[in-house]
Amino acid sequence: MSFIFKILFHLCLYTGVHCSNHILSLNCKLYVQELLTDNNGQHEVRVTQRAVTLLFGLKEEAPVIPDAIIFLVNGTNLDLRLYLEEKDADYRHCELHRYNTNGVHALWPLQKTQDYNYWYNCTIKHRLFTATTFLRQPFKNSAPGEDNAWPVLKDGDILPTTVALVVKTNTPKVKSPLGTQTKLDCQFAIDYEGADYTVEWFSYGNGQRNQLFSHSHGPGLTQGTGVDLKALEKGDASYDLPAADKGSQQTFVCSVSVKPLVATVNIDWTIEVRPKVSINVESLLLLVENGPKTSITCTAEDFYPENAEILWTQIKSSGLSSLGRGPVPAIVSKNVRVVGSQENGTLSMFSNLDLHPSVKDSGTQFTCSVFHQSLMVPIKRSFIIYVEERATAVSFLTIVVVTVLVSVLLYFVYRPRSARRLTSRVRSNEYI
Repeated sequence: MSFIFKILFHLCLYTGVHCSNHILSLNCKLYVQELLTDNNGQHEVRVTQRAVTLLFGLKEEAPVIPDAIIFLVNGTNLDLRLYLEEKDADYRHCELHRYNTNGVHALWPLQKTQDYNYWYNCTIKHRLFTATTFLRQPFKNSAPGEDNAWPVLKDGDILPTTVALVVKTNTPKVKSPLGTQTKLDCQFAIDYEGADYTVEWFSYGNGQRNQLFSHSHGPGLTQGTGVDLKALEKGDASYDLPAADKGSQQTFVCSVSVKPLVATVNIDWTIEVRPKVSINVESLLLLVENGPKTSITCTAEDFYPENAEILWTQIKSSGLSSLGRGPVPAIVSKNVRVVGSQENGTLSMFSNLDLHPSVKDSGTQFTCSVFHQSLMVPIKRSFIIYVEERATAVSFLTIVVVTVLVSVLLYFVYRPRSARRLTSRVRSNEYI
């Protein structure tokens, strides 16, 4: 191995990122189940984690990594790196598990001898995708699973493997609004042509498993709809999910099986609807000290799913410059929330704010903030209260009444001359 390649390899190995636009290594965890027997003859299954490094494209002698097991991934027409996103490489999560074929030991078509195979199921998760692949390790011993034939792996071991099957989705989490059709992505590849594969789609929701689509490539049998059969021939098994008219949450599974392997990817799907937020008061609210209770209602309507929250905050007039926020003060007597379901499956939430303010609370701004997973930032509705003393309010009312009475009196005393003439004529006609 050249000196430059060694430098690139160790950069990828210890940083977990790609080099020169090519992924050279991938750090994973191998989960191994061990059957232990205690002194009393009781059996216990223990799962241990082992550090694993996948090395790609090495045709020369692989370097020894003392604290990890090396899977040397080479050969065949299927390159796993083509299905891995190079962006945000640090956020990939990689798991390997030994795969038990339950006694099925079919000769893989690219295998030239009658040797058996060890199979490892590798799942790589990222916020942008999920990929499931099978790594094949040929060997000459007895079949896996017979007489505890799985080998004991030691740190520093090098296992030559090839990629046999890959299934990937670019939509591991899907959020759809009501009434829109959604495409659930599923791509697959097999390391040889003419494989007799089967593609299935099914969903889990409310504790039930629902079969949606099935296609067996060999006999050409198809059940269900939603997958383009022409695209399926090219490895595109994406499913067109019909528009939903009610709120729901399900897990969809794309499954590709090639004897003796079954690879699946899960897609978490949910309806997501933004709430409509309102409060039953104008931006400025005039109140009288020691007056009747004033109830303010903040409403969040037509949202989905249920996990929404309504929070009341305040900014006092004395703290406007510093924008000091805090919990609602003692002038609030209760904060009640009610969740109700609509006909279309969406939800509504109400939060009541009962005010008993004093004059010192005048100028306080109250804000209702609604938090929901469909929102990048909460939706806010605010109002400001202005509180008058009761004596001031009574005096003000008295002034208003007196002003109105005086205005009426002056009108009749100083009304226009034409109006008085008309009145005189009317009175004269009454005596005719």
